[in-house]
Amino acid sequence: MKSSQFTEIQIIDGLKSNDSRVFDHLFNEYYTQLQYFAERLVSNREEAQDIVITVFRKFWSIKDNFQTLNNIKAFFYITVRNQCLDFLRYRQRLNEVKKEYESHLLTADELKQSEHLIIESDLINKIYKEVQKLPNRCREIFILTYFKGLKTKEIASALQISESAVTTQRSLAIKYLKHAFSQEGYVFFCLVLASLDV
Repeated sequence: MKSSQFTEIQIIDGLKSNDSRVFDHLFNEYYTQLQYFAERLVSNREEAQDIVITVFRKFWSIKDNFQTLNNIKAFFYITVRNQCLDFLRYRQRLNEVKKEYESHLLTADELKQSEHLIIESDLINKIYKEVQKLPNRCREIFILTYFKGLKTKEIASALQISESAVTTQRSLAIKYLKHAFSQEGYVFFCLVLASLDV
């Protein structure tokens, strides 16, 4: 059985029986969005990656405690957020402005922002899954553009194709993804793409 075919019951039972395939499934399902969530909070990709890996290790050490997928997802987001806040507090102490930062950290705006980031990171995960369904060349050009930050000329040179071919394939990818999302979802999709460094 492929990991993508695990049901909720099989995941919970698999955790209790130390089935590493279940861990691999959860890692593949949540790593990308959790890493995005953490990076937006700490503004440091490597630190965000370390935080998420640490959280997965903690999760595995207490895997018997979870009864539902919602419990697991809540654990991931809450623990990643707490680890990010710990890192930010540590960084602020190094900058000798801990007190000022902690007063800012506890504002309602900060809590609201983290909720928005959870929604945004979920959308990133949905975009990532839809991108995997694109034809090979469309997918490759979309990833190089929006996830790797390459310009049209750079992509054309790397793939040894014309710039117009890059533009055409990118347009086809966007057209496909537009159909994959509802009208409201497509608006958020465009906003997320605009926020990426292209």
